[in-house]
Amino acid sequence: MAFASAASDRPAIADINVTPLVDVMLVLLIIFMVTTPLLDQRLLMPLPQSRVTPPEPPTVLRLEVERGDVLRLEGQAYAPATLQAELARRQAQVPELVLKIAVDPQADYQGATNALAAAERAGVANISIE
Repeated sequence: MAFASAASDRPAIADINVTPLVDVMLVLLIIFMVTTPLLDQRLLMPLPQSRVTPPEPPTVLRLEVERGDVLRLEGQAYAPATLQAELARRQAQVPELVLKIAVDPQADYQGATNALAAAERAGVANISIE
C-alpha cells in the first residue's frame, strides 16, 4: 500500500531523455564519415574514342517570295515557271538540299503557295519556312 501512495505524490515524468539519442547519432555520423571514403573504388578503364567525323552541314538555299510574284533563289530572280526546273537541277546535284523560304509580309498568299508547290514538285524534301 505504501507504493501506491508514494507514486501518487509525485507527478509522472513525461519528458524523453534526448542525450542518449544524440550520442548514438553522433557515433553513427562519425562511423559513416570514416567508412564513406573507403567505399569509393574506381576502376581505371580506357574508354574508346570516337573516330567518326561529324557530318558536313547540308547545303542551304534561300528562296525569297516578294510582292508581285517575284521569286529570288539565292538573290537571283526566277519566274514561277522556271523555278521548279532550277530547284530540280540543284536537287539532283545535292540530294541533301535544304530550302529555306522567306515570305515578304506584303507578298500574295498565292505566290507563297506556288513557291512551295514548285519546291515539292522539284523533289525537295527539306523545306523550312522562315
